[in-house]
Amino acid sequence: MAKSILRVVLLDDELLALGYLRTLCEGIPNLEVVKAFDNPVIFLAEVPNLSFDFCISDIVMPNLSGLEVAEKLHSKPIIFTTAHNEYAADAFDIEAIDYLRKPVQRERLERAIEKVRTRINQAKKQATWTVNTNKGKFTIQLSTIVSFSTDTYDRRDKLMLLENGDELVVKNKSFDQLLQELDLQSFIRISKSELLSREFIQGYQGDVVWSKIRNKDGKYVEFTLSENYKKAFVEAFNLQ
Repeated sequence: MAKSILRVVLLDDELLALGYLRTLCEGIPNLEVVKAFDNPVIFLAEVPNLSFDFCISDIVMPNLSGLEVAEKLHSKPIIFTTAHNEYAADAFDIEAIDYLRKPVQRERLERAIEKVRTRINQAKKQATWTVNTNKGKFTIQLSTIVSFSTDTYDRRDKLMLLENGDELVVKNKSFDQLLQELDLQSFIRISKSELLSREFIQGYQGDVVWSKIRNKDGKYVEFTLSENYKKAFVEAFNLQ
């Protein structure tokens, strides 16, 4: 399976540099440029309305420096681009992913983006979710959740399948609520009654989706892909 799409926001007060960076990024596979900004104040004002994985930012800008922007992005990974050497130590003090000298070279940029991907994947593996179940309140590692399906006995509840084969009933949660609480990029709806983790999808054919986990007979667990959700699923799967 191909790599998942990473979404990036670009920030540079120099329009020529911003245009050049955007062109570079748009030519890199599995990378989507969400938006490009030439003003850090406007960028920060729009952050709450943007969905992105990381930022590539200049450091020396009017009003706010890239270092100040990074502090306000909290946990979002950031790559700095600059024509200056003297800010490298400060950049790494705030745990920047990388520090690229202008003019940015594509190969160097691609290496930096792979570092972002590694950081994000590590964070996903460590992420947890606390929820009420039929066995009480549980804290579950998100990376171990395979699927959710409508519970046979109470449609308000969802049956959660874990990587080790265990099942828990998540109490009183709709699929919309699950998608709001969990990482939208990690789960995908495959039918009216099932939600599947992208990480556990091995392949599909027709209306059958194969997972990466096996049942007691050693066969890969299969899921049914509804016609109503097939187009969106296929598009998402092929972009991964």
